[in-house]
Amino acid sequence: MGPLIQHICLVTFLIFFACSSAQDGTETERQSTCKSTSTLYGLNCTVWFAGCVTFGIIIILGVVFLVWYKCCRDRNMKLDLPHNEARSHEVDVVLDGKTAHSQLKISRNGKVVEWVTQKGGPQTEIDKNDIDKHFDEDPYVLGSMVRAMRAYWEVCVKENKDWVLGVTSATANRKGQLVLSPDKGFWVVRISNGENLKTFMGDDVLNERIPHRVGIYVDYQERKVTFYNAEDNSLIYSFTNGPSYEDDVRPLFSPWKYEKQPITILSISTKNWK
Repeated sequence: MGPLIQHICLVTFLIFFACSSAQDGTETERQSTCKSTSTLYGLNCTVWFAGCVTFGIIIILGVVFLVWYKCCRDRNMKLDLPHNEARSHEVDVVLDGKTAHSQLKISRNGKVVEWVTQKGGPQTEIDKNDIDKHFDEDPYVLGSMVRAMRAYWEVCVKENKDWVLGVTSATANRKGQLVLSPDKGFWVVRISNGENLKTFMGDDVLNERIPHRVGIYVDYQERKVTFYNAEDNSLIYSFTNGPSYEDDVRPLFSPWKYEKQPITILSISTKNWK
């Protein structure tokens, strides 16, 4: 920022110097200056001086705008916490069977979910008292974790060609076909056909290597939800319009319909670090 301030000072000095020069000096000198200026540019002294001042003001405003833009950009880009630091906020997450779609099978330890197509009936029995808690059309299930200002967990999706991972507000809609966007209380990424890694905010494909292990980091204080490739510590995507602490978000998981492979929450005690 130092050079920018120097430029502002320089332009300001030149403007005031021009003002001082125009006011000092003899009448003959001013007339001579006006005459030469008029001859060279076709303008009188007043118009020429006003133009210089206006041009200087435009430059100053432009520099101020660039400084403001740089500060805003830096504030939004210093955001992404290094993966190893995000891991220091790891919490234990288990699947909440009371919220699961009826065709999702939840393991006994609450760490594995898979879609099962079975003619014999649903995989998850839904108590009538929990009817409002479960997802009835799209194959999602929520996770449970201890609330903290910052939280991180990892999910293994190695063999899956379709999945959805992220977080959702505890009060977000769970019925019918869902719109998974931040304004609806969902901050998620998805993969389809094993090759298109996307958010639900548009059709743009994220130009990132398809991860086999995904790290999810929620920071209430910064209001961000960040996704990492937990294999190489690279950033996948970061939502900068994330939830606040009052939103009370919960982890969201889906192996999607007809996907034969499960997705697994990696336990803190059993995870193999690379």
